[in-house]
Amino acid sequence: MVKFLLLALALGLAHAQLEGKWVTTAIAADNVDKIEQEGPLRLYLRELTCTEACSEMAVTFYVNANGQCSETKVVGYRQEDGKFRTQFEGDNRFEPVSATPENIVFTSKNVDRAGRTTSLIFVVGKNGRGFSGGCREGP
Repeated sequence: MVKFLLLALALGLAHAQLEGKWVTTAIAADNVDKIEQEGPLRLYLRELTCTEACSEMAVTFYVNANGQCSETKVVGYRQEDGKFRTQFEGDNRFEPVSATPENIVFTSKNVDRAGRTTSLIFVVGKNGRGFSGGCREGP
């Protein structure tokens, strides 16, 4: 319980740092095929917003599939363990593990519809130097 309260406090303090326009600067995964060019988990982040004291985090991003960029928005709901949970290409649990005014590091675990688990790390930044992968739409 103490861990949860500390995480809630940290997220509350970092709330202002999390919101805003962001771009994906790096992605790593143990199943590399999931994040290769046009991979289903190669996300081009554009914006984060928090509501309900950051118990809900909306993530707006682009994915590039079949040469087409599609804007997607998912809402993650904070769970008892402090991680956010949403559905996109399967079940996802993610959390910010480090946040500064210029960068956020997220860890994520995806379990796809076939039951394959992928652990990921996403780094997002505000410096405007993210990779686009052909997805230049949006802010």
